[in-house]
Amino acid sequence: MSDIFVLYGSQTGNGESIAQDLAEQLNEANLGVDVKCMPLNQVRKEKISLKEKALLVGLICATTGNGDAPENAESFWRMIKLRSAAKDMFDNLPYCVLGLGDTNYDKFCHMGKAIDKRMNELGGNRMFELACADEGTGTMESTVEAWKDQ
Repeated sequence: MSDIFVLYGSQTGNGESIAQDLAEQLNEANLGVDVKCMPLNQVRKEKISLKEKALLVGLICATTGNGDAPENAESFWRMIKLRSAAKDMFDNLPYCVLGLGDTNYDKFCHMGKAIDKRMNELGGNRMFELACADEGTGTMESTVEAWKDQ
């Protein structure tokens, strides 16, 4: 049976909280599948083949520093950005990405944008456009809620 994976990269806990809320909503919807919520790095650590195990993947990733991945997303990002990564790593895997950032920084939502692009390049099937939530303008909550509703 395939599961729904809610994966997050979070430096301050914001992304993790959003991911946990989404996983809870999906569980309450009684979709008849297991919902797994975990940091992005756990995919690599446990050698989880999302292509084989996931019915759908929702990714929530913040950007930290100068466009960097949060600590709990670094190894996942390194794994998928490799030129040697299998071109079919995410073959036909439905996914969606929510980037978290702040427009006061140059690389606004850089990690969300980079993960979304790379998932697509490695065969993933983007369900809907990347959403970028902006902490700098106070529109983060409305963007997050609209993304979760999709």
